[in-house]
Amino acid sequence: MVLLPSRHSDPALAARPSSVAARLVCLGAAVTLVGAAAGCADDPPPERIRTPVEISYPAAEAGGACVFFDYETIKKTIGAEFDVAAASQSGQTTTCVVQAEQADLPDLTLTISKTSADADVFKSDVVPDKGATAIKGLGLAAYQAPVAAAKDAGAGLEICWLTKDKRLMSLRFTGALDAPAPPKALAGKLVTLAKEVETVKPPKKP
Repeated sequence: MVLLPSRHSDPALAARPSSVAARLVCLGAAVTLVGAAAGCADDPPPERIRTPVEISYPAAEAGGACVFFDYETIKKTIGAEFDVAAASQSGQTTTCVVQAEQADLPDLTLTISKTSADADVFKSDVVPDKGATAIKGLGLAAYQAPVAAAKDAGAGLEICWLTKDKRLMSLRFTGALDAPAPPKALAGKLVTLAKEVETVKPPKKP
């Protein structure tokens, strides 16, 4: 059995403006099964059997904030399919971005930071002055806000919330370049996903 090496770094993803490039788990590693040697010297050697087998690694394998992500849950909740994850950490903030292996965009980014802020501080200091809409039923306080298209990325949508255990969390969906703005229904889907993320208990450190 020959195991073809999988890629553990992706310069394109590392260069994304989401500041995520620490560790990358790529899917699609192929396994080639080689037929055994012939039993008799006079018999012609059997043809080699080459059957690629796709091995899928969970997003959580990337570590960091990616332990809160599950590809199937994301697909079921917001309808987007991703199979590549990368995580990074800066101080008390950990980030995970997921995208499709064959395309840089769209992507979905989860950011988590420890905070001492309460709901009042969140509303006064975290919520943007323009464009934000309050979200009810998510954490101690939450908002959604559109993300303007950039030179290298399409328009997106972000939700940010303060959890009851004093974590500042955000989910940002960034659309493909030149794609139309995300539909309004995406906001509700991101809120549903946010609630799913909050229920995940990360593995304890050894």
